[in-house]
Amino acid sequence: MQDEKINPAVTTEKIEGIPRFLIENAIEALIRKHGDAILQIQVDREFHHRYTVKVETLTGLSVTVNPESPGPEEGDGHG
Repeated sequence: MQDEKINPAVTTEKIEGIPRFLIENAIEALIRKHGDAILQIQVDREFHHRYTVKVETLTGLSVTVNPESPGPEEGDGHG
């Protein structure tokens, strides 16, 4: 049974009716929610400057980003 490959399911989450100035916040919230499981983020313009943000993720691989631990500081690990 070592030759069997497990294909995780891909799920899509959609947030509709977002004003243009809040797209960044919506994407940030989705990244914090799904972490490394994100495959793709798509932003579509609807009407009257409203947008839909879609995120595709691998089910079962969701990792929440720790807001207390951002990336390494500039200059870390170079020396």
